[in-house]
Amino acid sequence: MKTFRKIILSVVLLFCVLFGLLATAKAYESIRRVAFGEYRKAIEIQKDKIYIFDFEITL
Repeated sequence: MKTFRKIILSVVLLFCVLFGLLATAKAYESIRRVAFGEYRKAIEIQKDKIYIFDFEITL
């Protein structure tokens, strides 16, 4: 019974974290569209760069 409770708690926690990240990404995309007129995704992978929100990672 305790194992089942741990599994359920882990699934709920994982769902909350993933839903929070998804909601943040959607809000970011909407803010970029309204404020700057850009249609930019929250997580974007290009040939030599990775964009995560406003952060840029050069490969």
